[in-house]
Amino acid sequence: MEARFVNKPWLPGFQRKTRVRQGAGFSLVELLVTAVLLSLLAGLVLPRGHNWLARQRRDGALQSLFHGLEVSRSGAAAQGKACAMALTASGWAEPLTSASPTCSGIRDLTATAPGLRITTNMTQDVEIGPTGLFSGTAGTVVVGHKDLTVEHCFVIALPLGTVRTGVYDNGKCVKHGKDT
Repeated sequence: MEARFVNKPWLPGFQRKTRVRQGAGFSLVELLVTAVLLSLLAGLVLPRGHNWLARQRRDGALQSLFHGLEVSRSGAAAQGKACAMALTASGWAEPLTSASPTCSGIRDLTATAPGLRITTNMTQDVEIGPTGLFSGTAGTVVVGHKDLTVEHCFVIALPLGTVRTGVYDNGKCVKHGKDT
Protein backbone atom coordinates (compact mmCIF):
# COMPACT_ATOMS: atom_id res chain seq x y z
CA MET A 1 0.00 0.00 0.00
CA GLU A 2 1.20 3.42 -0.86
CA ALA A 3 0.89 6.39 1.57
CA ARG A 4 -0.59 9.53 0.10
CA PHE A 5 -0.42 13.01 1.61
CA VAL A 6 -3.33 15.30 1.11
CA ASN A 7 -3.02 19.04 1.55
CA LYS A 8 -6.01 20.27 3.47
CA PRO A 9 -7.07 23.85 2.74
CA TRP A 10 -7.02 26.41 5.56
CA LEU A 11 -10.36 27.04 7.18
CA PRO A 12 -11.97 30.40 6.43
CA GLY A 13 -10.76 32.99 8.89
CA PHE A 14 -7.53 31.09 9.48
CA GLN A 15 -5.81 31.92 6.25
CA ARG A 16 -2.29 33.10 6.48
CA LYS A 17 -1.85 36.54 5.13
CA THR A 18 1.28 38.48 5.77
CA ARG A 19 1.72 42.11 5.02
CA VAL A 20 5.05 43.77 5.16
CA ARG A 21 4.81 47.40 6.14
CA GLN A 22 6.82 49.66 3.94
CA GLY A 23 9.43 51.54 5.97
CA ALA A 24 8.90 49.51 9.17
CA GLY A 25 9.18 51.66 12.32
CA PHE A 26 7.30 54.50 13.92
CA SER A 27 6.08 57.64 12.26
CA LEU A 28 7.04 61.06 13.56
CA VAL A 29 3.49 61.65 14.80
CA GLU A 30 3.52 58.41 16.80
CA LEU A 31 6.84 59.32 18.40
CA LEU A 32 5.64 62.82 19.32
CA VAL A 33 2.41 61.53 20.86
CA THR A 34 4.37 58.98 22.90
CA ALA A 35 6.84 61.63 24.08
CA VAL A 36 4.03 63.97 25.15
CA LEU A 37 2.23 61.20 27.08
CA LEU A 38 5.41 60.14 28.86
CA SER A 39 6.22 63.72 29.84
CA LEU A 40 2.70 64.21 31.22
CA LEU A 41 2.98 61.03 33.29
CA ALA A 42 6.40 62.05 34.59
CA GLY A 43 5.00 65.47 35.52
CA LEU A 44 2.31 63.82 37.61
CA VAL A 45 4.58 61.32 39.36
CA LEU A 46 7.73 63.31 40.13
CA PRO A 47 6.28 66.03 42.41
CA ARG A 48 4.65 63.39 44.62
CA GLY A 49 7.87 61.43 44.95
CA HIS A 50 10.04 64.45 45.70
CA ASN A 51 9.74 64.20 49.49
CA TRP A 52 8.84 60.54 49.61
CA LEU A 53 11.86 59.51 51.69
CA ALA A 54 11.33 62.33 54.20
CA ARG A 55 7.66 61.34 54.62
CA GLN A 56 8.63 57.70 55.09
CA ARG A 57 11.20 58.62 57.76
CA ARG A 58 8.74 60.85 59.61
CA ASP A 59 5.91 58.33 59.49
CA GLY A 60 8.21 55.45 60.45
CA ALA A 61 9.50 57.37 63.46
CA LEU A 62 5.96 58.19 64.57
CA GLN A 63 4.94 54.54 64.29
CA SER A 64 8.05 53.47 66.20
CA LEU A 65 7.29 55.85 69.06
CA PHE A 66 3.64 54.84 69.15
CA HIS A 67 4.63 51.16 69.06
CA GLY A 68 7.09 51.75 71.93
CA LEU A 69 4.24 52.96 74.10
CA GLU A 70 2.09 49.95 73.32
CA VAL A 71 4.92 47.44 73.84
CA SER A 72 5.82 49.00 77.18
CA ARG A 73 2.20 49.12 78.25
CA SER A 74 1.49 45.49 77.42
CA GLY A 75 4.82 44.42 78.99
CA ALA A 76 4.01 46.18 82.26
CA ALA A 77 0.57 44.59 82.36
CA ALA A 78 1.91 41.12 81.51
CA GLN A 79 4.61 41.28 84.21
CA GLY A 80 2.41 43.11 86.72
CA LYS A 81 5.21 45.63 87.35
CA ALA A 82 5.29 49.39 86.90
CA CYS A 83 7.87 50.92 84.56
CA ALA A 84 8.84 54.31 83.17
CA MET A 85 10.54 55.82 80.13
CA ALA A 86 11.53 59.24 78.85
CA LEU A 87 11.12 60.72 75.38
CA THR A 88 14.35 62.05 73.88
CA ALA A 89 15.28 63.42 70.47
CA SER A 90 16.08 59.85 69.33
CA GLY A 91 13.06 58.05 70.78
CA TRP A 92 12.24 56.32 74.04
CA ALA A 93 15.03 56.08 76.62
CA GLU A 94 15.62 55.31 80.29
CA PRO A 95 13.59 57.46 82.69
CA LEU A 96 15.18 60.75 83.71
CA THR A 97 13.23 61.59 86.88
CA SER A 98 11.17 58.53 87.82
CA ALA A 99 12.24 55.93 90.37
CA SER A 100 10.43 53.19 88.41
CA PRO A 101 12.53 50.72 86.41
CA THR A 102 12.97 51.18 82.68
CA CYS A 103 10.24 49.65 80.53
CA SER A 104 11.37 46.56 78.65
CA GLY A 105 12.03 46.66 74.93
CA ILE A 106 12.35 50.41 74.47
CA ARG A 107 15.99 50.29 73.42
CA ASP A 108 14.94 48.69 70.14
CA LEU A 109 12.44 51.43 69.36
CA THR A 110 14.61 54.42 68.55
CA ALA A 111 13.56 56.81 65.84
CA THR A 112 16.74 58.30 64.44
CA ALA A 113 17.00 59.39 60.83
CA PRO A 114 18.67 62.32 59.10
CA GLY A 115 16.54 65.47 59.34
CA LEU A 116 14.07 64.02 61.85
CA ARG A 117 12.67 66.16 64.71
CA ILE A 118 10.95 64.71 67.79
CA THR A 119 9.44 67.16 70.27
CA THR A 120 6.97 66.96 73.12
CA ASN A 121 5.30 69.16 75.69
CA MET A 122 5.59 66.47 78.39
CA THR A 123 7.63 67.68 81.35
CA GLN A 124 8.13 64.34 83.10
CA ASP A 125 8.76 60.71 82.30
CA VAL A 126 5.95 58.53 81.04
CA GLU A 127 5.06 56.12 83.84
CA ILE A 128 3.05 52.97 83.27
CA GLY A 129 1.43 51.20 86.19
CA PRO A 130 1.32 47.42 86.78
CA THR A 131 -2.12 47.27 85.15
CA GLY A 132 -0.94 49.00 81.96
CA LEU A 133 -2.49 52.37 82.78
CA PHE A 134 -0.48 55.57 82.46
CA SER A 135 0.26 57.46 85.64
CA GLY A 136 3.12 59.80 84.79
CA THR A 137 2.43 62.69 82.50
CA ALA A 138 0.13 63.52 79.62
CA GLY A 139 1.09 65.42 76.52
CA THR A 140 1.57 65.56 72.78
CA VAL A 141 4.43 63.96 70.85
CA VAL A 142 5.25 65.70 67.56
CA VAL A 143 7.41 64.22 64.80
CA GLY A 144 8.58 66.31 61.87
CA HIS A 145 11.26 66.38 59.19
CA LYS A 146 13.37 69.31 58.00
CA ASP A 147 12.23 68.82 54.38
CA LEU A 148 8.50 68.74 55.21
CA THR A 149 6.08 71.40 56.36
CA VAL A 150 3.56 69.02 57.95
CA GLU A 151 4.31 67.46 61.33
CA HIS A 152 2.49 64.36 62.60
CA CYS A 153 1.59 63.77 66.22
CA PHE A 154 -0.08 61.61 68.82
CA VAL A 155 -1.59 62.51 72.17
CA ILE A 156 -0.93 60.67 75.42
CA ALA A 157 -3.83 61.08 77.84
CA LEU A 158 -4.08 59.77 81.39
CA PRO A 159 -4.85 57.09 82.39
CA LEU A 160 -5.77 55.27 79.18
CA GLY A 161 -2.83 56.14 76.96
CA THR A 162 -2.82 57.24 73.35
CA VAL A 163 -6.20 58.52 72.30
CA ARG A 164 -5.53 60.31 69.03
CA THR A 165 -3.01 60.48 66.20
CA GLY A 166 -3.06 63.12 63.53
CA VAL A 167 -1.42 66.20 62.07
CA TYR A 168 0.08 68.89 64.27
CA ASP A 169 -1.55 72.22 63.41
CA ASN A 170 -1.49 75.48 65.41
CA GLY A 171 -0.37 73.77 68.61
CA LYS A 172 -2.99 71.01 68.41
CA CYS A 173 -3.01 67.43 67.23
CA VAL A 174 -5.90 67.39 64.73
CA LYS A 175 -7.27 64.20 63.22
CA HIS A 176 -6.78 64.87 59.51
CA GLY A 177 -4.82 67.19 57.30
CA LYS A 178 -3.10 67.45 53.97
CA ASP A 179 0.32 65.81 53.91
CA THR A 180 3.10 67.77 52.24
